[in-house]
Amino acid sequence: MTSEITAPRLDHAFDIRINFDKRWMTGAIPGGTNYGYTSVGADCLVTGPMLNGRLVDYSGADWPAVRPDGVVELNAHYMIQASDGALIYIRNMGYVHGPIEGRQPGQDVPEKLPPYFRCTPYFRAPEGPHEWLNRTVLIGVGQRVPKVKPEDPQDHSLFRYFIVR
Repeated sequence: MTSEITAPRLDHAFDIRINFDKRWMTGAIPGGTNYGYTSVGADCLVTGPMLNGRLVDYSGADWPAVRPDGVVELNAHYMIQASDGALIYIRNMGYVHGPIEGRQPGQDVPEKLPPYFRCTPYFRAPEGPHEWLNRTVLIGVGQRVPKVKPEDPQDHSLFRYFIVR
């Protein structure tokens, strides 16, 4: 007996704009990996068809590992406050790799953005309208937007999350 396996379908769930506060790197440890800390700042928005709200100001950070091969392993933890006041914990893990030059000082045109910036979020939501997050697989696509010139917007990343159906 064979059963048909269907290909997954992706539906847009929501977007998050994460403004950053502080960044630190350890420098290479034995083996060549650098470890970092990037804290979540203020005024971070969550918008979309399935979830709206904001990140709780300064509620978490990304603890990236920058490997010798140039791959960045994301490991972020923070809190979402939904528009109805519910607090939702998110752990976001993923990979960033490719040309990550961004803009150099004095350049008006951005260089290539990272061609691969993907993540898998895991949630802990309270019972009620957001508990679907506790049992649903989502994937995210990210984009880094560094602040290079004083007139640039605040250093931030944009994430678009999709439900895997």
